[in-house]
Amino acid sequence: IVDDGGYGILREYMTGAFGESTGTELARPDFVALAESFGVPAVRTSPESLAADLGKALAAPGPSVVVLPALLRMFEPTHL
Repeated sequence: IVDDGGYGILREYMTGAFGESTGTELARPDFVALAESFGVPAVRTSPESLAADLGKALAAPGPSVVVLPALLRMFEPTHL
């Protein structure tokens, strides 16, 4: 899960079109705790440990959750 804490893509579009965004920030659920409450192993990761954490998750049998907290920033337009 790439958790940007809201509707990141809409936030970027609104800021680009109107100079500000509204209604795009959400309370961040604790996805790790939520997954674990269902018996699913989960880890919160960082860009530095993402590759290792994904490798462990993919090597483990059954489902798992890897959460990467992030702030979406679009560098290129998605359309012309």
